[in-house]
Amino acid sequence: MRTANKLHRFVFLTSGMAVVAFASLTVLSPGFSRLQVEAALCFAFIGLLSHALLYRTTSSVGGTVSFIPFLAGVVSAPSWVTVLAIAGAAGIVEIRAKRAPIKAIFNTAQFALASSIASLVFNGLGGVTPLQHPAFVVELILPLVGAFGAYLLVNKVAVSAVIGIAEGGDGWSVWRRITDTALLYDVLSLPFAYGYARVFSDLGWQWVIALSLPLLGVRQLYRTNWQLQRTSEELLQLIVNAIEARDPYTSGHSRRVAHYATIIARSISINKKVVDRIFTAAILHDVGKIHEDFAPILRKPSSLTPEERAVIESHSERGAQLVATVSQLEDIVPVVRHHHERWDGRGYPGRLAGQAIPVGSRIIMLADTIDAMTSDRPYRGALGQDVVLAELERMSGMQFDPDITQKFLASSGPVELFEAVAAYHADHPPERDVTRLFDRAKRVRIA
Repeated sequence: MRTANKLHRFVFLTSGMAVVAFASLTVLSPGFSRLQVEAALCFAFIGLLSHALLYRTTSSVGGTVSFIPFLAGVVSAPSWVTVLAIAGAAGIVEIRAKRAPIKAIFNTAQFALASSIASLVFNGLGGVTPLQHPAFVVELILPLVGAFGAYLLVNKVAVSAVIGIAEGGDGWSVWRRITDTALLYDVLSLPFAYGYARVFSDLGWQWVIALSLPLLGVRQLYRTNWQLQRTSEELLQLIVNAIEARDPYTSGHSRRVAHYATIIARSISINKKVVDRIFTAAILHDVGKIHEDFAPILRKPSSLTPEERAVIESHSERGAQLVATVSQLEDIVPVVRHHHERWDGRGYPGRLAGQAIPVGSRIIMLADTIDAMTSDRPYRGALGQDVVLAELERMSGMQFDPDITQKFLASSGPVELFEAVAAYHADHPPERDVTRLFDRAKRVRIA
């Protein structure tokens, strides 16, 4: 109920801002010509078709290139007429899709808000439309970039915020999720918007309609890129599930370690691309355990022999060998191989020490240990936050990189990480089956 109230308040706020922005535009740019009306209707129609071809990327996020013709409309006729046409097109799509009223209102309002703000920015920066000036001049760059940037910013922020509220999370994580792969394509697609505006100005609406086929090509590029990314993620998840199926006791371990490693890496200001690679390495850090040799050991209810412990310790090397067979994962092979190395050189398999250990491995070692301490074990329950943080402090400079550990502890990372731990435990309550608990109590595991 609280989420629903927040959602309704945010949609009401977005709608109110759209009305204010639209009203401001009508006051500041009241006039319009017949050509501007034609441009507004033409690009709103193409945007309607593009939006109707939306493809679903997740249950809450869809992919569309409707922003290209909508922006072309803004560049051709930055007035209230264009905003009205865009809002009308978006409303028609929502009605035909039979979406819930709250979703339909939000989607229509955010398109109106984004196009109104973009028009105000374009006019405020002295932008001249192709209908007014037939030749491109350098002075147009700033108004165009400003309008395009304003539109994308308003659109992404509004969508991220509403999804964050609906999912009970935060808008920032949704922002990262929906812009990680799409932002570059959005930027590269922006010249199409000005190109469409120029075609309308120079050749008329008939040519704009005819040249809309490339827009479908851009949409297909978006869709193909998303499908490739999703396939890669699903293949990684398939591998992880196969590993954890051998040892249900550690179910979810790889995903938690990947999540925690991401939080740690972000908290110490590591480059985003590097963070993404650390996430992938963390997902695969135990992939070596997929070998048949590990199955009986992982299921063994009693203590491990020295020989069996040696086999278990070989999983990092064997995992690295498996990862090395995929050319696109070549850069994370050392990270997987050395994720059990210790700062003091007492880890395995290479007995590396200090800076010789890949930074990704040092972060995964920290995340892996945190997961071990915050998970229930046969001989103890999950440790509390204060105990875990004290242990990290104690082992800093021995097991863990002291610089990474101290930066992490001094940041907001621990708060975010333990919120994730709490969320996991809330979704996975402790075992209540006494027999299964007794069976587990006989098992001895190594970290």
